[in-house]
Amino acid sequence: MKLKWKLLALFGIASLAITAILGTLLYHQLREDRFQSIRLNTLEQLRHIAFSINAFFDEVENDVHALTQNEIVCTHNDRDFTNFTMADEKTFQYRIGPVEQNIIDIFNAYRVTHPYVSSVYMGRANGSSVRSHKRERPTRYDPRKRLWYIQAERFPDGVVITEPYPSVTTKDVNIGVVKALVDGVDHVYGVVGVDITLAKLTDYILNFTIGTASSILVVDRNGVVLASRNRDLLFSKIGDYSKELGQILLGGRQAEETITIEGIRHHVFFRETSGIGWKVAVLIPAAAVEQEIRVPVLLTMTGLIFGLLFLSALSLLGLSAFVIRPLDLLSEETSVIARTSDLSRQVRISSKDEIGMLGTSFNQMITALNATQKSLQDTEQKLIRHQEHLEELVKERTEELARARDKAQEADHLKSAFLASMSHELRTPLNSIIGFTGILLQGLAGPVNEEQKKQLNMVRNSSHHLLQLINEVLDISKIEAGELKLSPDWFDLSQAIDSVAKLVRPLADKKSLLIRVEPVPPDADRLFHDRRRVEQVLINLVNNAVKFTEKGEIHVRCERHSDEVVVSVRDTGIGIKPEDMGTLFETFRQIETGLTRRYEGTGLGLSISRRLVELMGGRIWAESGGPGRGSVFTFTLPWKKEEGNETKDSDH
Repeated sequence: MKLKWKLLALFGIASLAITAILGTLLYHQLREDRFQSIRLNTLEQLRHIAFSINAFFDEVENDVHALTQNEIVCTHNDRDFTNFTMADEKTFQYRIGPVEQNIIDIFNAYRVTHPYVSSVYMGRANGSSVRSHKRERPTRYDPRKRLWYIQAERFPDGVVITEPYPSVTTKDVNIGVVKALVDGVDHVYGVVGVDITLAKLTDYILNFTIGTASSILVVDRNGVVLASRNRDLLFSKIGDYSKELGQILLGGRQAEETITIEGIRHHVFFRETSGIGWKVAVLIPAAAVEQEIRVPVLLTMTGLIFGLLFLSALSLLGLSAFVIRPLDLLSEETSVIARTSDLSRQVRISSKDEIGMLGTSFNQMITALNATQKSLQDTEQKLIRHQEHLEELVKERTEELARARDKAQEADHLKSAFLASMSHELRTPLNSIIGFTGILLQGLAGPVNEEQKKQLNMVRNSSHHLLQLINEVLDISKIEAGELKLSPDWFDLSQAIDSVAKLVRPLADKKSLLIRVEPVPPDADRLFHDRRRVEQVLINLVNNAVKFTEKGEIHVRCERHSDEVVVSVRDTGIGIKPEDMGTLFETFRQIETGLTRRYEGTGLGLSISRRLVELMGGRIWAESGGPGRGSVFTFTLPWKKEEGNETKDSDH
């Protein structure tokens, strides 16, 4: 880095330090001023919102009171009004008379002219009901048992605003503004009401804009959310959303706090509406306030930084004339010497100051290097001659290694082809031997004595063993040649494990071993893989467990971990030495222990199992506590969800 850039960096660091100090002081001052402005604006908006809500419900209350004074609505002739108390949804038919139709027209005219009203209705003491529009489903319905009717009947002298209650035929949650119809002897013979859906109330409240990042909540006396941008909060307890927020809103008439909601800091301002006792709250993320403050601070700091950088540039011009320019001359001369290797060249600096002394010292160093260079050139010639001989030797050895590699690859290919060919050729006569031996044992070719049966069983068992060996050799050859194809499909893992257990259980019974299979968890049972290959891996592992276990049990377990299924086979057998773990899954390898000679095997089962599991995208490994302490073989398979259809039902 050139000196002028170092000096510029030094000035820049100093400028940044000054900017940081001033920026911190300015930031705190702006933050306090801005927050005070936001606070006053929010409290004023809350006052307007609370006033608007009171005015809104005052208007609705006046309208409901006016409806109860309408002569048509107040009629006592309600015998022929629609009645759902004994309605059958399949057979019900509307039979609306002239009087009821006039009332419906009045109710519906009010509903369509008031966008925040979802329904206008009337219930009568005889169980009949009149609604501004037909119900979506004519289910059995008794208005006298509904919350709005009961509350209006309890307070017949005034208009009642009910607690939120769910609609009968929709998923809406409504707030009812209702008033009782009272005759001359103070007898309640009906109730008229207007429903305001919480979703529509939310639309009304959200027309008030406080800030792009702020949110408005309205809760009733019991802490139930009546209005919110987050529709999932409607009709839920505010304490379930935030316990701290619930305590604040239910604890006073007006306050401002700073709390954490779902890991985000919020400034909370709220006040209580007069009359109905609801709380209107405004939540402003602290990050939004910080963002409003950060922009003017950044603009100020940017201007300050540019000013300081300009001052640094002016200072740099003075340094350049007296320091940097002579040093540049020295740098140019040294670059020429480095590029041309001309050690006879001398640096010419005429100044008599410290830089001039530096030039003189440099010239002396170049003279010494020139003498050293001549000595190095002689040594270099000797190294070049040695290098040329070494390159020829390396080239010769590389060609020999390439020929050896080609021969090894050809031999491996011939081995795989030979094994595959011979496996196919040997399986046909072996199957014939097994088949004919079975015919002889069944006595189809004539009676055989016990000794002959014993010998024939030995022939058949040996043939099966040889056929298994050939199948394993054929599998390993196909895998090595990349010709083994998987056929994945959906299947139940529990059925595959039961099938393997039934197949191996006769071998375990001969040694009085217990095969214990844990039930497969439902979330791990359904797999999309090649069932035959999964069973082949299970058979290899369970067979090995039975083979190397003299007493105890074989335990098969399956469980689900995230996006994979884990299957383990645990035995109480001879165990595995730690030093043998590394070669356990190699081809044609068996663990050398004191008991190894007692057990038959080709050393292919575990190798095939490992390659099959890896082809299916899984892993396999073994664990053991040491010789005589048993072992656990575990493999995993990727799991994916089986596609299905979901249906949704809704009711008004």
